[in-house]
Amino acid sequence: MGTWNASITGNDTAQDLLDEYKAAFFYYDVPTAVSKIDQYVRTMFDESDEEEWCDYFYSLAEFMWKKGILTDEIKKRAIEMVDSDFGMEEWIAAGTSEEKKRRNVLAKFRNMITSPQCAPKKIKLDLHMEDIFEDGEYVAFRLQTKGKTYVTSEESAKRLSEEEFLSYDGRYVVVQKIRSKVTYVSSIVPEVCDRWAVFRMFDGTYDSPDEIDIHQLKEISFNRCPCFSTAGSMFYFKKRNYKIIGKGPVPEEVPEKSVTILSFGISHASYDPDSNLIDNLYPFEIEILPFQWDPEIVDGMIREHTQRENGYGYGLKKDKYEKYREKMKKLIPERQAEFRDLLEKGAKVCAIRHKVLMGVGIKAPGRKPILYMRSKDPSYEKELSRYMKRLSRDE
Repeated sequence: MGTWNASITGNDTAQDLLDEYKAAFFYYDVPTAVSKIDQYVRTMFDESDEEEWCDYFYSLAEFMWKKGILTDEIKKRAIEMVDSDFGMEEWIAAGTSEEKKRRNVLAKFRNMITSPQCAPKKIKLDLHMEDIFEDGEYVAFRLQTKGKTYVTSEESAKRLSEEEFLSYDGRYVVVQKIRSKVTYVSSIVPEVCDRWAVFRMFDGTYDSPDEIDIHQLKEISFNRCPCFSTAGSMFYFKKRNYKIIGKGPVPEEVPEKSVTILSFGISHASYDPDSNLIDNLYPFEIEILPFQWDPEIVDGMIREHTQRENGYGYGLKKDKYEKYREKMKKLIPERQAEFRDLLEKGAKVCAIRHKVLMGVGIKAPGRKPILYMRSKDPSYEKELSRYMKRLSRDE
């Protein structure tokens, strides 16, 4: 495991175990939690691996002290380890400077755990352990734009005005719960997990859920993905006066990488959930216009396009994946440099947009157009290709 500094938690072992400490002390009483943690850790290493054992035991003692639940037994064992130089061999071998740093940390740690601790604190988990809604349920909920500012990116060049954005306040949109996904499961307490709900979205906004006919809904993509997932919390749906308006069959399993995220609990200068929802509802036409943005924007698109062309390296064995990485290290900068070179020489650059930037094409005299696409939808590439070919005929 890795160690990046001399602190008690400045190592992979402690960081990996912190969530397990939270789960165990949340679910069990202190003696049971300590026992469960000890059993789990011993499946990986024991006291014979002094470095790992220190990373585990010191981080456990520190966690328990901060929560006001440090037992005399854990405190006594931790003090004995510090006083006996247990686990110091690697630090001594690393040189005088590193040894000194570690001893200073351990001295402060010893003083801390021998000082009075606070009253026991309630262990809180930032997790959602229950499913929300049943698979197949259609859910209508309100948009909340009042008092907000429309958030969009410069590259999208969207035309939605602030007045239009605010006009959506209180209107209902419709989604269907298609499944749940578990993003985290405690190794010690399997009951402690983080569940997210996956939805597909439908076009249209409504004054009331009562006017919605689920059989007439038209499915739309969300941020160029078939579905979105959001934290399994009813809090934000309740705030938005949700109503279950029906239930029906769900589509076949959607690949995990085809699901994007909608964060109801975040709203600031660079992201707002209602802006994101409305962007996917707003009736933008497909546009092909002269490229108007800083060419730096294209770098990421060239990188993604090139990686997608080569399958992102998925499923490759280690030796072939290394070859893939080396190929990308060479090919991506070459393509980015070529684009800038052509741009500096006056090549024509066009962008295709549909709500957001979908791709760019660059055309230099006497050369075939070069296209770099953000979208996986081939229709955008075909549309841009046809347009660029017309440019070629006009030369």
